[in-house]
Amino acid sequence: MLYTSHVRGYPGIHPRHAGLLSLIISTMYTTVRNSIFAALMLGVAGLFSSCVNPKELVYVQDIETTPSQEITQNYEVTIQKDDMLSVSVSSKQPELVSPFSRSELGGQGSGGNLQGYLVDSRGYIVLPIIGKIKAAGKTCTQLGDEIAAALRNNDYITDASVNVQITNFKFTLLGEVGSGVQTISGQRVTILEAVAMAGDLTLDGKRDITLIREKDGKREVVKLDLRDKEIINSPYYYLQQNDLIYVTPSDRKINTTSETLQFMGYTMTTIGFITAIIAIASM
Repeated sequence: MLYTSHVRGYPGIHPRHAGLLSLIISTMYTTVRNSIFAALMLGVAGLFSSCVNPKELVYVQDIETTPSQEITQNYEVTIQKDDMLSVSVSSKQPELVSPFSRSELGGQGSGGNLQGYLVDSRGYIVLPIIGKIKAAGKTCTQLGDEIAAALRNNDYITDASVNVQITNFKFTLLGEVGSGVQTISGQRVTILEAVAMAGDLTLDGKRDITLIREKDGKREVVKLDLRDKEIINSPYYYLQQNDLIYVTPSDRKINTTSETLQFMGYTMTTIGFITAIIAIASM
């Protein structure tokens, strides 16, 4: 015969089972309470792992607007060894400039054609009529004026006008940025333009970057903070050919290992709060 009684708080429950039921309910309550606490902590952890301080990311901070500002840096690059040069000579007598119009001079170009004048390991190029001339260490304007003067002084082209351009101006970006070698047709590019060409730094890239520059047989390694408003006045604001820019990962990236874990922070937040709500509703 099944015996039941109304035990206080548990009607219809056998007295021997009331203690066990009380223990089960107490355990469930403790489990739910701990689950709520854990879910909330999980949500908070997710929030902290996914938050980024704007001060870490914004470029050129606190810069003041001015109606005009004189550019003090000299952004005209100097010619270096292994540069490929385009030398264009113009005159009222086109037949005299034809030797300089040949494209099959200098180094190897695309498609097997030889393009321009390659600056050799000693810093020289070899031109028609003039012969060997030092190019490395000079700006394109200086070299163009020197070539024009040599042509006029030899009475070969008395009205010679010469334009010199570097045709293989390139720089390299590595790290937390759209990496790769960038080649441009001009000779004026700022460090901010270089970053933009690569698709900008990632959220995990430090804004204090490393620039490596080789010039005149020497190597410079400098740190540049893209958040500092004085970056636009830096002597490294304008790039030189063959500059290398390295963007190191932030401490946040290092601590979380990868962007995947950062995405998991958002997921953890969502799951945590949903779990908390479900737990509360089930009490």
